[in-house]
This record gives sequence, C-alpha cells and structure tokens, in this order.
Amino acid sequence: MADPPYALPGFESELISELDRHVADLPDGAARLRMSRVPGHPEWAEPYFEVAPTNPRAAPFKGVLVANDLSLTIGIASLREFVGFARGGTIIKGASWQEEFGWIWLATVRGGFTENLYRNSQGKVIGWATKLSVNGKDLIIRNGRRSEGLFRPKKVERINYEPYIMTR
Repeated sequence: MADPPYALPGFESELISELDRHVADLPDGAARLRMSRVPGHPEWAEPYFEVAPTNPRAAPFKGVLVANDLSLTIGIASLREFVGFARGGTIIKGASWQEEFGWIWLATVRGGFTENLYRNSQGKVIGWATKLSVNGKDLIIRNGRRSEGLFRPKKVERINYEPYIMTR
C-alpha cells in the first residue's frame, strides 16, 4: 500500500481544505475527490488531487501542490503551472489565492469552454489550448505544438465541456 501524501502546513494544507469544501458544496454524486501522491512517483510526498465529475462530458480538475506552487490540469491535458500561487494575484491583480482558486473552480464546474488537443500522426497529444473565463478575465492555458511540422496540417480534437451538474 502506498504512503499517503504529505501536505505541508500552510498553503498546501489550506488549499486541500478549500478543495474539500468546494467538492462538498456540489450535490451528492456530482464528483469524486481523490487525494494521493503523484501517480507514478510514490517517492514524491507532495499531494496530488483529482476531481472526477460523474458527468463524462465535464472537465476533470487535477493538480499537484509543491510548497507555494500549484500545477493544475483542467480537462484532459491543459496543464498550467502557477508559480508562487500562494501569494495570490496570479490571474487577477490584488486577489487572494483563495479567491483565484475558487474562481477557477467555478469556471471548471460551470463548463461551457473548449479544450483543443493537437495530435501528431500517431495520435499522441503534442499541444493543447483552453480558454476559461475566470471572474471576467480570460485564463488561457496552452502549450506544445499545433502540428508536427511547419507545413503539415493540424490534427485537432475539440472537446466541449459541459457543467458538472446538468439542469433540465
């Protein structure tokens, strides 16, 4: 059995508490929160979290906490490192990290955004691009390449994410 993650006092522990609260605020069964060490790296003690929505068309929300930094993945591949996230003001100047984290969480839970996955000829993801509206400001998460070569066509998969909770 793997050792549990070790959250440092302060930012790491507080962010885990914030995330617990956000997931608990969802209706029962809307999502499942899993905490562990970083998958594939049992020797790393840093906490890894993964929120898996029960709606298969909603975006997963997962990340790793290291000291004052947050490495966050929204959707399948859209990874963004927030260096010094514990200081706040990473996206919205003057905001606390708690406000920013809450706004990112709300944008993810509400859905209505698209993730573009760029694939190579073997189908492997070589790049991604996502744009979320976080408290009225665009948070753009992109990295990698859009094609295998300069004159090669793009192979893009567009995923439109739905809300965690569907209303009828």
